[in-house]
Amino acid sequence: MSEDRVLPSLAKSTDEYMAAFELSEDGYLEEAEKHARKSLEIKKNIDALILLIDVLERQNKDSASYQKMLVEEYPTNPDTYRRLFISSFNSSKEEALSYINKAINLLKKPVYYYDKSRLLLSMERYLEALASVDLAIKMENRNPSYWNKRAEILLKLQRVNDAKESCEVSLKIDQRDRSALTTLSRIYLNSGEKAKARDLLLKIEDRDDEIKKLLEETIS
Repeated sequence: MSEDRVLPSLAKSTDEYMAAFELSEDGYLEEAEKHARKSLEIKKNIDALILLIDVLERQNKDSASYQKMLVEEYPTNPDTYRRLFISSFNSSKEEALSYINKAINLLKKPVYYYDKSRLLLSMERYLEALASVDLAIKMENRNPSYWNKRAEILLKLQRVNDAKESCEVSLKIDQRDRSALTTLSRIYLNSGEKAKARDLLLKIEDRDDEIKKLLEETIS
């Protein structure tokens, strides 16, 4: 096939994928599904296939055939196994663990170690979860989500001071990080330092019921 025929096909497939992605982000899942399918019809690509699996599952539709296609078409791509990890996270923890380990074996990427720590935390394997998130931080230490997850794990291990330090690092990276502000305020509340907790909570602009309840605790 000549280059002038290949490139327009690729461009059209990409356009359909981008439309699907934007619709998915806005919550228009049925329309997103249509455009993702169209992208794949024009030209097979891993991004559209992963997105299609995502929007199907968000609609509680069966994605098994597309998961199978993902492995068949892209068996050496680590994102294949990260997608399978996401799909099996709630249904089969051990299966999800095998998938994220396979992704890591293919590519040692910080977000994969972070994903693994989330899973191990949900399995109450706290020391392993801590080791995994520490690897993510070693590779990418400016991501507040990693430090927040570390704090969450440390609290499970009852290492409160270490958890506090992790929250403080997160806030140095992003002083408005909601998760760090909330976790740190809870730590202060538990230690009776209500004024410090309140100062942190007041930095959160979008105050849902959780934050309002915590604020009430600071003045009770």
